[in-house]
Amino acid sequence: MNIANFIPPLGLSNPHLQTLWPRAVLPKRSWSGDWQMFELADGDFVDLCWRKRPEKGSKRPLLVIFHGLEGSVDSPYVWQTMEQAHALGWTTVVMHFRGCGINGINRLPRAYHSGDTTDATEFLTWLQQTYPDAPLYLAGFSLGGNILAQLLTTAAGKAAKAAAIACAPLDLHSCSERIDQGFSRLYRRYLLTPLKQKFEQKREQGILDEQHPLATLDVKPMRSFFEFDDKVTAPLHGFTGVDDYYQRASGKQFLADISVPTLIIHAEDDPFMGAAVVPQKTQLSSAIRYELSPHGGHMGFIQRRSKQWHSWLPGRLLKHLASYQSNVQCYDDHKGAC
Repeated sequence: MNIANFIPPLGLSNPHLQTLWPRAVLPKRSWSGDWQMFELADGDFVDLCWRKRPEKGSKRPLLVIFHGLEGSVDSPYVWQTMEQAHALGWTTVVMHFRGCGINGINRLPRAYHSGDTTDATEFLTWLQQTYPDAPLYLAGFSLGGNILAQLLTTAAGKAAKAAAIACAPLDLHSCSERIDQGFSRLYRRYLLTPLKQKFEQKREQGILDEQHPLATLDVKPMRSFFEFDDKVTAPLHGFTGVDDYYQRASGKQFLADISVPTLIIHAEDDPFMGAAVVPQKTQLSSAIRYELSPHGGHMGFIQRRSKQWHSWLPGRLLKHLASYQSNVQCYDDHKGAC
């Protein structure tokens, strides 16, 4: 077990302040990005947002980011990571999960879930065929980190030079229980509301037609992830129920099989995480460096430097990823990468 070197500012060690502060003090994304609708084999799509889409034949390091539950390129941890990687001369792209991108609701009844590696596999396969000379790096945050833990054990994920996972709910049962407690219930409502709204929109738009088994399900009274996942997420995605879903989709069971050099970071005070997300040493492969920070909240890790607020997390992840970059090159438009 390694202790992360994050030190919160005086008076800002509270986990809820760390969790909420980024939205309050960090600037908004200032660049539009290059958007791409990526068509999937099942007739659906996911939205990609490139910081700057590369030309074919690019040899720049290529960082793919997987966001958290109902996150997007506008999530501070996503765009800040993209911006810092872009400053190094890297190509960066975030793959939005179904229904989370610029084009809104996806076409099929199904959505995405914590163990959903299918779309990421399809995208990474296309990416490696399109940019075969670009070294691949992967980063996953929260739900996206849990998905990445599983993805790294597949052929598509093993193609990466290195990976980084932050604040991932590696034990879904434990996290479902934790977010039902105390102040964390505020986050539960914040995250559940858009999930229920999207479900209702699909019914209104006829995506969930009258013949669909969930067509008459009333999600409005649902107050917990356990109930929503049991009645909506699990049946929509082929699980027999919430216990089957949580057991099969929890990322911790895959850690021992990861061969890609991977950094995993958790905050001990994360209000989204139960204690069971922290793996035992015997559950980690030799390719994993695990760091536990006493503070940081959920996707917070806010510090103040030169009178400006910033998140410590993107820099820590990129330091790890860049340490596996071979043949570092200078780019004319990114002299800082020299």
